[in-house]
Amino acid sequence: MRKRCKARGFTLVEVMVVIAILAIIAAIAIPIYSHYIKGAKIGRGEGNLVLLSTLMERYYQNNNAYPASNPALTPNVIPGWNPGNNPNPLFTYAIQNPDPGVCGVAAPTGPSYALSATPTANSGLPTSETFYLDSLNDRCEVLPNGTTVAGW
Repeated sequence: MRKRCKARGFTLVEVMVVIAILAIIAAIAIPIYSHYIKGAKIGRGEGNLVLLSTLMERYYQNNNAYPASNPALTPNVIPGWNPGNNPNPLFTYAIQNPDPGVCGVAAPTGPSYALSATPTANSGLPTSETFYLDSLNDRCEVLPNGTTVAGW
């Protein structure tokens, strides 16, 4: 007499339950991860503005003037400036000299500048959102709807 082996495996219901659980976990994890990536990209742009500000002050010490306005700042225009991400930069950086008072404070008298970082299409961020840092260390963000938010 032969023993019958009971077939071992998963039922369709068990497989469907596992798939449903994985879908729920993915639905929670993907938006959180996307938010984390967006924050990291913004942090990189803000950090590059702070670095650029330091290089602007060094340039001023060496030349007794800030560099002229530059709408599309490329690496090495200012000694030491290289924001990385080449050939697909996340932000376009620019210098406005003198500071036009973008961040809601009056434009300073004397030598001044305003730096800006605008996301590129490669960044996955809104391209109409711009971050600013000026020579007085005022920081602001201009949102896509035109609202200026102080600080960042």
